[in-house]
Amino acid sequence: MRRIALIVNPIAGDGKCLRKLPKVEKILTGARVEYTTLMTQSAGHAVLLAKQAAQDGFTTVISMGGDGTLSEVVNGLAGTTCVLGFIPAGSGNDFGRTFGLRSGDVEQACAVIIQEDVREIDLGYTEGKYFLNVAGAGFDAEVGHMANVWGKKYFPGYLAYIASILRQLVRFYPREMHIELDGRMVDTKAWLVAVGNGRFFGGGMMIAPAAEVDDRLFDVCVIGATSKLELLKVLPKVFKGDHVHHQAVKCYRASYVKLSSNSPMVTQADGEILGTLPREFIIAEQRIKVLLPR
Repeated sequence: MRRIALIVNPIAGDGKCLRKLPKVEKILTGARVEYTTLMTQSAGHAVLLAKQAAQDGFTTVISMGGDGTLSEVVNGLAGTTCVLGFIPAGSGNDFGRTFGLRSGDVEQACAVIIQEDVREIDLGYTEGKYFLNVAGAGFDAEVGHMANVWGKKYFPGYLAYIASILRQLVRFYPREMHIELDGRMVDTKAWLVAVGNGRFFGGGMMIAPAAEVDDRLFDVCVIGATSKLELLKVLPKVFKGDHVHHQAVKCYRASYVKLSSNSPMVTQADGEILGTLPREFIIAEQRIKVLLPR
């Protein structure tokens, strides 16, 4: 018998998540889905709630919030037998885009929960943190950090990321990077290196259009050194995945990625700032079970 814990971040999406909760409750109750609602109270709380839910015998844990909430729930469930579900109700909602789940569409997300279709997918791991979607270093990490501390205060949804991109363009510049990919060495000057398990980041940017979540490989996208004007031409193409055809962009596949640089470069995983390089990223040995669309 399914026992479901619904972990809700009430402040996700500037309160949009909490406003959508009654609709979610109505849909799940109407479908005779039994669940227990657990509210997060602070950053990091969803990790503890997910861990406790697994220990208390819940078989399925649903994350309702943004990608940050989802990341916390993943880190609480990693290594357990619980099934993960998610209702994208935050500002970015990038992980669900890989599977055609529309941001804020709670009816679609609830339908996936009701259908109970479970799929095992890969988890990334980097020095104490699991990630489900995209990690990396450089310009994207700086933009993500700025979006969290500044952009989301003034702009809704993907506009927070666009505004943060423009602001970071003033201060950021390409850095020399050393990239190790399953033993292959690549030295290059780059704006960013994205390590993708999923396809989207940054509020809808398809940075790794060929990524598959169950192939035991990362899709690694390197946007090499180019002028800021040229970068401005490349970035809009990322939303459709067309940036991969640009001469400054190189794509690789690997299960082990190590990034290092002589210059300070911020790193991130699923939007969470982790510190600076060097850093290793690996495909975790244990997968995670996730409720996904048919």
